[in-house]
Amino acid sequence: MAGDKVRALVFGEVAEEYDRVRPGYPPALIEDMLSYSSPTTALDVGAGTGKATFAVASSGVQITALEPDPAMALVLRQRVAGLAVNIAIASLESYEPEEPVDLVYSAQAFHWTAPETRWTRTAAALRPGGSLALFWNMERLPDAAVRAGVAEVLNEYELQVWSDWPESDQLQPDPELAARPEFAEFRWELYRWERTLPMDDYLANLSTVSAYRMLEDEDRDELLDKLRDVLPDPVTLEIATKLHLAKRV
Repeated sequence: MAGDKVRALVFGEVAEEYDRVRPGYPPALIEDMLSYSSPTTALDVGAGTGKATFAVASSGVQITALEPDPAMALVLRQRVAGLAVNIAIASLESYEPEEPVDLVYSAQAFHWTAPETRWTRTAAALRPGGSLALFWNMERLPDAAVRAGVAEVLNEYELQVWSDWPESDQLQPDPELAARPEFAEFRWELYRWERTLPMDDYLANLSTVSAYRMLEDEDRDELLDKLRDVLPDPVTLEIATKLHLAKRV
């Protein structure tokens, strides 16, 4: 039953599909993150199937990757085989680092950490002067008419369609992070890019999103069928990737 699911742990149901259809991250973002502090060690919070983990480890950084879902961690292990990545089946809340690292980063996952402890535990995992990097992809269909058609379908299932689309001149430090005394030297960047994929892959991508995973299987299948009637094929997406950086005081 969908009502019995833990929303933060539904991705393992479709771990291989998640790895196949979810987007990665702009190379410029990885370069900017690493040049911000030139780390040799890192903690990856919510590594998932390792799209960001692979990119960072390929640069020579030694990583401890935290992933609480064993099914996701299995795909992660396959992706980073041969790289300096130690995988822990753990969350930020349950993991106790042996020593502080140069970089803590989280790709598309920090919102799953516990608000009451996330900042203190992150700060404790970092050496003084170490860096924190948080980043997320946001995506939307560029055609307003298509967006409206998709929104009409999703509204039937009480699903939110799009977050507010970020404008470069409106991007600010994450307010929760900026309020923390453990961090300083805030920096933020926005990367814009496009992705085109077959409609079936776009629908598969949607089916890996937690809000869709929380639907009953029958409702989710019905929803995806309705979206076929309003989507183009292939589907082109505008993607805006937000990066927030800070230094440990």
